Amino acid sequence: MKIAILGPAPPFRGGISRFTLSLARAFKDMGHTVQLFNFKEQYPKLFFPGKGQYDAELSANEFINHQILIPWLPKTWKTTIHELKLYRPDTIVVSWFLPYFAPAFGYILRRTTFSRIVIVAHNIVSHEKWFGEKQFLQYAFQPATKIVTLSKATLDELHRKLPLYISKKGVLGFHPCYEMYNDNISTTRKENTLFFFGLIKPYKGLDVLLKAMPKVIAAFPDVKLIIAGEVYGNSNIYTELIQKLGIEKYVDCHFSYISDPEISYFFNKSCLCILPYKSASQSGVIATSYSFGVPVLATNVGGLGEYVIEGKTGYLVPPDNSSALAEAIIKYLKLKPDMSQAINEYTKRYSWKGLAELLIK
Repeated sequence: MKIAILGPAPPFRGGISRFTLSLARAFKDMGHTVQLFNFKEQYPKLFFPGKGQYDAELSANEFINHQILIPWLPKTWKTTIHELKLYRPDTIVVSWFLPYFAPAFGYILRRTTFSRIVIVAHNIVSHEKWFGEKQFLQYAFQPATKIVTLSKATLDELHRKLPLYISKKGVLGFHPCYEMYNDNISTTRKENTLFFFGLIKPYKGLDVLLKAMPKVIAAFPDVKLIIAGEVYGNSNIYTELIQKLGIEKYVDCHFSYISDPEISYFFNKSCLCILPYKSASQSGVIATSYSFGVPVLATNVGGLGEYVIEGKTGYLVPPDNSSALAEAIIKYLKLKPDMSQAINEYTKRYSWKGLAELLIK
């Protein structure tokens, strides 16, 4: 089967790009032909809040990679359609995560009727407010043959937000655990080292975690918190909070984009990955953490609870509650439960091959 994947792919950085690469590898391993229909530019530099859009560690040459689409330039939409027609895939898999892409994706998908269209919805409702979000969703999703969500919470949002003729195409999928780190997993970890990883936005709840730390430090004076991720906004709000709480020597901040080698380094140092999110659809951070055998402590919001088996692969706490978060961290550090077997079973059950089969079935 000939498969096209439309959306961000290497060398663009971020979780969606890594997701695309892993999915493409799964299709290839199953004997399918894969081409990537990628961005030439993803966001205008003027409006992009990060320090860069590319990751030099991600190879752009593993698959045929058409870097042609610029979402705000309609002439590149037509170029993308032309290249898709030349390739003529049996299935187009679309990575969806922002209404910003709706005009380009909707236009392209309406003109590729020769292919089956499967949208992978990383979320439905954006964390930031978008004017006309429902209309954008309808425009982009209407041409789809199938819409695969990565959590039940996202599937429920699909049914709430969109009319039945679109939402009935929805199918529950899952976020597999990454295999690209298999050769870089350490069996020795530093005790009492906590990890907060990923792009830092207000909804991620880093402030809640920082406010929980004094109570954790009182119980475990040797505890260390590593924060690794680029801040969208001003990092001073976190550094000032750390100073105000007097926890500077217990917190190690790396406020920048984290490449794959650094991801391996930090996870291999950590005993617990913490997601104190105030809202969520699902999270690739949990899948990444499990890939390294690291348990997860997450808030029970959106689809996060679907990815944590309480007491076996991690713990769940209510959102926006520093006290409950601190108590759960202390509980874990006291018990130090061995969750490796349950995490290993989880990673085998939710594989990339399994998701790839679901998409093209």
